[in-house]
Amino acid sequence: MRMTGRLADAYLSFNITSEDHLGNSRVITQNVPIVKVLTSDGASNTTVFEEPMIPTPEVHIMLPHLERLRHVMVSYKSLADYVVISANLDGEMVFTTSDGVQHQFDGTFRNNNDTGDEEEMVMTPIRYGMAEKAHVETRFTNLNHPVMKDDDEGDHPHLERLHNRPKEFASVLVKVLDLQKVLQSHYVKPSNVICSIVPNHCILFYVYMKKDAQEAALTYFIPEISL
Repeated sequence: MRMTGRLADAYLSFNITSEDHLGNSRVITQNVPIVKVLTSDGASNTTVFEEPMIPTPEVHIMLPHLERLRHVMVSYKSLADYVVISANLDGEMVFTTSDGVQHQFDGTFRNNNDTGDEEEMVMTPIRYGMAEKAHVETRFTNLNHPVMKDDDEGDHPHLERLHNRPKEFASVLVKVLDLQKVLQSHYVKPSNVICSIVPNHCILFYVYMKKDAQEAALTYFIPEISL
């Protein structure tokens, strides 16, 4: 990574070296424009950036092979603009095409067995509409679940789900295009990619890279689509 200039504009230039399926070396260069270059005085007077607070993820799962998943999303892109990503704590992960329409709950009631009166509304999980062109579902099984550093906290929602409802899926709705951008990280040949789901809120991807003794990580944040 280096800083370059074009006329009056500044850029961060990223050079990524990888190999294609034939083993040939290839260099990918991406120039990212810098909105503002701060002087030392300007940087000291700038408010420190704070990352947005998000709820604690309820499901952590290792992604399947990125190259395989990337080909799946190429097919999905021609069928729908949205995909529902679902995973549980039993090693299962599902990718489903969607039209992006959310159904918050059904207006159903639970009957009182003694009196027959309708006394309690039953809130059902959010449902997502099916894609108009085709309803396609891709399911992966026997995926691993990483041990996170905060898993030893007694009130962690991840542990509550693991102990009481490991087969229940947590889901988010995102754009296929956004997921495809994450999957482009397969070019850097990551050692592991962890997916963390905050149901009905967002999804996080942690891309871990290791070369020799050096380690690095990329973090992707995709908020759930709200239409």
